[in-house]
Amino acid sequence: MSEQGRILLVDSSRGSLLIHETILRRRHTTVLTAIAGSEGLTRARNEKPHLIIFGYDLFDMNAPEFCREIREADETRNISLLLVCERESPEHSDLSLSAGCNDVIFKPIQRRDLDQKVAKLTAIPVRRQLRTITKVDVSLENNGRFILGRSVNISANGMLLEVERVLPGNGVVRLHFFLPGDPKPMEVEAEILRAEFSGSMAKYGLRFINLSAEERDRVERYVHRIRSRELL
Repeated sequence: MSEQGRILLVDSSRGSLLIHETILRRRHTTVLTAIAGSEGLTRARNEKPHLIIFGYDLFDMNAPEFCREIREADETRNISLLLVCERESPEHSDLSLSAGCNDVIFKPIQRRDLDQKVAKLTAIPVRRQLRTITKVDVSLENNGRFILGRSVNISANGMLLEVERVLPGNGVVRLHFFLPGDPKPMEVEAEILRAEFSGSMAKYGLRFINLSAEERDRVERYVHRIRSRELL
């Protein structure tokens, strides 16, 4: 079984573990379980799943503490994290997202919703090696707020964006940036597909949405020009 097919469930409720495990096994996925946060950390280090689905109360720690432990360890920081929590407790999701959680799903869980989130977080493998094409400064607009970041890899399909803040695990953001040597600004929408955490920086894989033919051509010409220089 590939790493993308390994999912770890961590929850202090055996009932919740059983429900989630039953749903996930329909995906022909290898499902691992842990009844406490410390046991989950040990299994994450030893088993190296691609995705961990966990509750807020993990018996010996809470979800934000669990997220920070996962992100601080070299062997686990690239694992995707999906929190299961109550919609009536928005502070639980906010604290967990700030601690490095990728996405949140609210109770009661709908199978279609869980399937979509699991598919999104497991379908795209984490990039272990990245060749930096160039550095492009980016202004990220999300919910009316602007965040400064930097693209370390870009293509006509999307970019890998490096920022100092943790972003929501899903949704659409608007990007504003200039391609070096191109005087016309780029203003495009993108979907957050995955997150990678290393040190104090977070990297987000973004896929461009509804890129026009003219915009795609500008990005492709820019990438071709930069890669041609790298081959010299």
